[in-house]
Amino acid sequence: MPRLDNVRVGAWREMQSLVGQLERSIDDDLRAEWDITIGWFDVLTSLQRLGGRARPLDVASDLRLPPSSVSRRLDRLEEEGWIKRHRLIDDADKRAVEVELTKSGRRLWREMNVSYRRSVQAAFARHLDDSEIADLRHILDLLA
Repeated sequence: MPRLDNVRVGAWREMQSLVGQLERSIDDDLRAEWDITIGWFDVLTSLQRLGGRARPLDVASDLRLPPSSVSRRLDRLEEEGWIKRHRLIDDADKRAVEVELTKSGRRLWREMNVSYRRSVQAAFARHLDDSEIADLRHILDLLA
């Protein structure tokens, strides 16, 4: 195993800083067009990826976020009418719920996804060719 030297620490810090900068840029674009944060959009996207309905813990796992962070986002999305919570009647845990995208939530996600993809293209994808994307995917797989 390579030892942790200043080059590796520097690469880590640069990656951390750059990811934050890219997320802020995309968040700024979404807020400007939709007045919705990237964090909310990420939850809608996760639900879409998970088939439109999932347990909150599955959403948190999909996003690699703490459940408490996702729970707060779900509360806000439910207040807006973009998701709905359903109690799981046949579950042994009577507190168990699933969250589901509502019709307006699915519509919002589809419309926002166009803006999101445009922003990701401008901030990230346009800078990398197919080979570089493949290299990045390989590095991400190694880190995951």
